Amino acid sequence: MAKNDAYQNDFDTQDNAGSGIGQRFSGLGDSATSTIDNSPLIALGAGLALGAVLGAVLPASQKEKELLGPLGKKLNDAGTGAIDRGRGMAKQKFDEMAGDKVREFLGSSSSSSSTGSSAGA
Repeated sequence: MAKNDAYQNDFDTQDNAGSGIGQRFSGLGDSATSTIDNSPLIALGAGLALGAVLGAVLPASQKEKELLGPLGKKLNDAGTGAIDRGRGMAKQKFDEMAGDKVREFLGSSSSSSSTGSSAGA
């Protein structure tokens, strides 16, 4: 009988250890759920980062290249066009602001020189 008791004790210990692991995984899931609920943008960023890493590590298949190649070219062209337009708008705005500052500077120095000459006369 002592042999069966020892076997039963081992079985009980393994069962308890298994439920402990299950509770740990359950707790991990609850923790992840609460983290996602509290800060969904961080969870989204982590998911995107993980997807980007996996996408960079895994090689593209020939079928992916066939299906997504034209879309990638369109996105690249659209992105390049948007960058060029943004750069042009930024340059235009900078030129406007710089011109305003130059006019402001020249206007204040010409008015101060004119007041200085009339004060000396």
